[in-house]
Amino acid sequence: MGRAAYVLCFLAGPCVVGASSAAAETQAPDYYIEALFAVSTAETLTEFCPDVGFDPGAANAQAEAVLNQLAADGITGDAILALTGIEAGVAALQSAFTQRYALTSPTEDAICAAAQAEMSADSAIGRVLVEEGQ
Repeated sequence: MGRAAYVLCFLAGPCVVGASSAAAETQAPDYYIEALFAVSTAETLTEFCPDVGFDPGAANAQAEAVLNQLAADGITGDAILALTGIEAGVAALQSAFTQRYALTSPTEDAICAAAQAEMSADSAIGRVLVEEGQ
């Protein structure tokens, strides 16, 4: 489980890593997969682009909105950890992102350009990025 999933789980309340198999398996909602992808991608962009930083407050606000939607959908606590399809869903979004920005052999400039484009588009990724003092 990635850091973003732990953040969402932590905010949801008591969660046990490796939730019980007794929990019914449920396909993860698209909005949950998209949120995990956005936060993990933003974190990755900040690791390779010195021009952008990660805004934990904005990430927490996004996580709270996702958790509220999960709760409205009846998915709480350990049931979040039992969601399926997350890895495949995130991988598909990562592939599309990599192709969109031609990041198969990325340079720092290309990564920074992708980060700037996401910020300009005010996407879920861009909303958790901040410009660093240049």
